[in-house]
Amino acid sequence: MKMKISRVKFLLAILLISRFGFSQQLTLRQAIDISLDRNDRIKQYSEKYEQKKRAYYESKGNFLPSVNLTAGFNHMNDDLVMDLDPIRQAMIKIQAGNQVEFANVYNILQGGPGLSQQQRAALYGNYSTALSKQIPLFQSQVKKQDNWSATLIGMQPLFMGGKLISAKNIAEQEMDLAETELKKTKNEVVSEVISNYLNVVLLKNVVAVRQDVLNGMMKHRNDAKRIYEEGIIAKNQYLRSEVAVADAERNLSDEQNRLNLAILALKNSMNYRTGELPGINDSLVYRQLQDSVTAFKEYAYSFQPVLKMIEIKKKQIGEKYKVDRSDFLPKFYLFGKYEVLDKYLSILEPRWTVGIQGSINLFNGFKDYEKLQQTKHIGKEVDYLESDTKSKIELLIDKNYRDMLNSKTRYDKLEATINLAEENFRLTEGRFNTGMSTSLDVIDAQLVLEKNSIERKISLYEYYKSINELYLTSGNPMNFLIIWNKESK
Repeated sequence: MKMKISRVKFLLAILLISRFGFSQQLTLRQAIDISLDRNDRIKQYSEKYEQKKRAYYESKGNFLPSVNLTAGFNHMNDDLVMDLDPIRQAMIKIQAGNQVEFANVYNILQGGPGLSQQQRAALYGNYSTALSKQIPLFQSQVKKQDNWSATLIGMQPLFMGGKLISAKNIAEQEMDLAETELKKTKNEVVSEVISNYLNVVLLKNVVAVRQDVLNGMMKHRNDAKRIYEEGIIAKNQYLRSEVAVADAERNLSDEQNRLNLAILALKNSMNYRTGELPGINDSLVYRQLQDSVTAFKEYAYSFQPVLKMIEIKKKQIGEKYKVDRSDFLPKFYLFGKYEVLDKYLSILEPRWTVGIQGSINLFNGFKDYEKLQQTKHIGKEVDYLESDTKSKIELLIDKNYRDMLNSKTRYDKLEATINLAEENFRLTEGRFNTGMSTSLDVIDAQLVLEKNSIERKISLYEYYKSINELYLTSGNPMNFLIIWNKESK
């Protein structure tokens, strides 16, 4: 059993390595690929997109006929009967009276006397009895006391004022909106991973500088101790070198802690919850940005998800206006009904029926008109929102581009400063070894070199950070890899 578990773990490890393409080192592209595959927010918006896709398919069903089968059982207090006995009695009375009159006329025509009241009554009774036997009862069972029903009802919309087409278009735009939200989420995740990755790379570089400074301080301390023991320098200069070593160790420890936190932040953005991240050996190396500020603005107009979402909202408002306008138009639909259990039908109910129905609202308190006006104002509101959003995006691009240029300028200018600091440190250290300079001079020279080196790396970090923000604002954060890895578009 343990052998099987070990084999499964081994196969999973091989699968992970083959899927993300790394064994010991983690590149920026691999970190982005892992985050796109694992991030919970991306999965959330992917499910939302699938939901909207199903809603779009549902809207198409409005154009197809709907067929329903309804069934039921009814029990009444008695059979439902149609009784027309008053009509029967009236017919018998009229017919019997006519027969009596015919008999009276016939008797007179034969030369006899007219019938007496008693004779008339006797004949009327005889005729009524005879007719009652001959004429059937005017009663019919309409429905039985217990009856079942099963009915197929179908409806097919013919014209609904354009509402069904607009509803389908709105559902399709909702699907596009969900897809754009998914893209926006992916862009944010990619930009977050890039930012955290850059932070790790920066701090690894800073830790390396701090380590070099610590090594230099320890070498200086050893030299100071040797020279002190030879009686060339005072004890306070040696002790000052010991303090410098302690300060360098503390600074290195602080930077190492910041690096550990940065790695945790990168793991969190990658949703990398188990195990340790592979090593990151990237360095901050300057690469020139080719795109202009105008190009970034053009990218934003074409690819920025927020602007795309506003554009989709404008289309939805246009379709909603058509839906509201359809309330002023007539609606027509075809309907049909078929009774499956015909033996339970009454004599008054048909087996099947088909027809066309139409309706139009004549007055409902101006509600439809006011709803139409609301939609118009919503459309104008979104127009102003689009204009304001474009203005803010342009301002953000201008800001990030200027920040990028400032960081580049600072990075370039610091090169000469570092060269001077290196030369100053070399001369000061040499003079200290000959007793012509103090330990404080060496430490100060070392700290100046450290400060400028770290500041130059931070400038380069800020340079790439601004580029990351530029690509995020323009809607193409993956293009950052073009600069970082010298990839082609």
